[in-house]
Amino acid sequence: MPSPSLLRVPWLVLLVGMALSPLVAAQRQQPAPQPPAAAAPPPAPPAAVAEPESPAVAAILETKPSTPAEWTRAAKILGDLGRPDLAKGFLKQILDAKLNPQQLAGLAEEFGSAVFIRMASRNELAPEATALADAVLESLRQKRRAPQQIAAKIQELSSPSVDVRYGAMNELRQARGEAVAPLVAVLADPARSAEHPNVRAALARLRSDAVGPLTAMLQAEEPRLVAAAIRVLGDIGARDTTFLLLAPYSSPESDPAVRATAEEVLKRLVGQTPTVRESAELLAEHARQYFEGRRPIEEHVPGEAEIWTWDSQKKSPAAVILPTFDASLAVAVRFARDAFSVAPDDPTIRMLYLTAALEQAKYAGGLDKPLEQGSSPPLSLAATLGPDVVEDVLRYAMETAHAPAATAAARLLGDIGDAEKLLNQGSDPAPLVLAARHPDRRVRLAAVGSILKLMPTGAFPGSSYVPEALNFVAATSGRSRAIVAGPSTAESRRVGGWLAEMGYEVDTASTGRALLELALASPDYELILVDSALLAPTVDFVLQQLRRDNRTALMPVGVTARDDQSERGKHLVRNDPLALAFPRPHSRESVEWQVEQLFGLRGRNRVGSPERQQQAALALDWLVRLTAEPTQYHLFNLKGAEQAALAALYVPAFTVRAAEILGNLGTPQAQTALVDLASRDTQPLNDRKAALQAFCTAIEHRGILLRTDQILRQYERYNQSASLDAATQQVLAMVLDCIEAPTVPLQTTEGALPAAQPEAATGN
Repeated sequence: MPSPSLLRVPWLVLLVGMALSPLVAAQRQQPAPQPPAAAAPPPAPPAAVAEPESPAVAAILETKPSTPAEWTRAAKILGDLGRPDLAKGFLKQILDAKLNPQQLAGLAEEFGSAVFIRMASRNELAPEATALADAVLESLRQKRRAPQQIAAKIQELSSPSVDVRYGAMNELRQARGEAVAPLVAVLADPARSAEHPNVRAALARLRSDAVGPLTAMLQAEEPRLVAAAIRVLGDIGARDTTFLLLAPYSSPESDPAVRATAEEVLKRLVGQTPTVRESAELLAEHARQYFEGRRPIEEHVPGEAEIWTWDSQKKSPAAVILPTFDASLAVAVRFARDAFSVAPDDPTIRMLYLTAALEQAKYAGGLDKPLEQGSSPPLSLAATLGPDVVEDVLRYAMETAHAPAATAAARLLGDIGDAEKLLNQGSDPAPLVLAARHPDRRVRLAAVGSILKLMPTGAFPGSSYVPEALNFVAATSGRSRAIVAGPSTAESRRVGGWLAEMGYEVDTASTGRALLELALASPDYELILVDSALLAPTVDFVLQQLRRDNRTALMPVGVTARDDQSERGKHLVRNDPLALAFPRPHSRESVEWQVEQLFGLRGRNRVGSPERQQQAALALDWLVRLTAEPTQYHLFNLKGAEQAALAALYVPAFTVRAAEILGNLGTPQAQTALVDLASRDTQPLNDRKAALQAFCTAIEHRGILLRTDQILRQYERYNQSASLDAATQQVLAMVLDCIEAPTVPLQTTEGALPAAQPEAATGN
């Protein structure tokens, strides 16, 4: 029996083809070497003699491949023969030829994709084989997904030849998602009804690639399209197919043909059909799972997911790539809407649908912008259903931590509600009043705005929440602020210096008590960095206190720790979703990274500095109105507004509003602050005029409450103003006019003093 090595040569030679047989014969005709004579000494080895090529390798090289197809065939065989060096040479020739996509796709069709994939998997053929495989496979994908190619294959689905139909079906399957829309377009064309059975079969073979577009197709206005989508979804049997068919089967709005098709498919998939009640509950529970984040959505790429919608004008499905959170919310709204269509009178399902839909509308329209009924169908529907339904939505949204929906509901109640019904519901604060203490400041201000719009005429449980919210938001410094706390003042200042370079106004605290006092004193703090070694009280107690107060409940907190205390830092934040543990920062770059991570905890729900300033302007406007009305002043106990106005008085954008509030209050401290501002020639003239007007208003309301030494100081200021500009002299003179004759209208030499105007503020 011949040895295995002697059997290999003929088998390999056969791979080359009959064209190589003369070369092999020539190799066999060479004479066999003669053995050396026994007495002869062994010859010296040659310096460098190359080993002869094997007959198979030599045969391939002898053919002198000269085309891309011949290079590909030679590279494949040489690689199998153990000559990757020669194979890579031919692969490089293909790459250097710069073939166009059509030529590259032709190679894939001639040799099959598997040949290039196998070569790319062999390390000894890298990098040429990998580069060629990538180019070939991408060109093939592009060809298969080209619209004209897909259209041609769809036409072939109607061929009388079984082989042609089978090949077209496979080609469309290779085109994957690109083939779905053209196939659906055929279903949408009544003139091509003869093709519909084969088109539905092709869609079913696309399986997961077709589920999204078919799901969107269920939203089509034409019943025959919906029925076609149901049939194909039934053939695919995807995970959510049963849930997708519940509304078409159970909704009273469904077309009879659609309902019959859904019934047939449901029986085929699960063996029975659900009751209306069962359908509604199943859909609602499915919606809750997505709405509450208990059911993950399949991601397109990390952080993004693909959602399909129906374009009614083009009669075609359209894909939209959304952040994962938005995609989950869209799916939740879809199933909640289906549940609502099945059971529109169920209060729980109605509340779920409106909450999810309002949340989606708020995110789409911008969390810092109000929804308008005319442009927001969910809001219009909620308004139509009435205040009781909207109040249920507000309550549910607050209980389930859906602040955007709560914001929309709270604001809507101010437009459609009644003060007596919404504010006086017993001894406990009503939902709208509770919203005025919500941790999310957007919810808080929406609720306050609605309460004020309802114009209550008497006290109600929780009425003190209104001035609390306004005073806190209005007391702005106009800057972004941060707190750094730790037992080492030097360490806190070091970290604070980096934050200051980033544009923050930084306050430091050496005890937990001091940290809490700072955090509650200003609405402008955006974050806290606290050392894990902080005491009096410790960090865990500080975190608890921060979360219990609505003003700081959503404050991002970074707990920093030495390397040997890193586990303690992680332990401190383990139960706090708005706190992160970090190593102690040693550079500005590390602080910047920590700040970025902390802001990521709130995402789009974070309220940035520009929006905080808008909110402060709105709160000041409301305080101006309330302090000017005696009944509102006593109803809401606005004494605390003074500190807020004093804090905002020297913020340029808010000076006019703050001065007006102080003028309405007219307290000794308010009059002192107004006189001081009016007398400062370093301040803008418009601000000094505003302070002067407010001071005169305060005297009219409360009389002169300045001390004698303060009055004398004003005369001294005026007498020393000879070298100052005429406008400053005029303001100082008018301050004395108000003191001397408070009942005389304030006049300038040209007439009445022009009123100072505040900047406009917008609500949310």
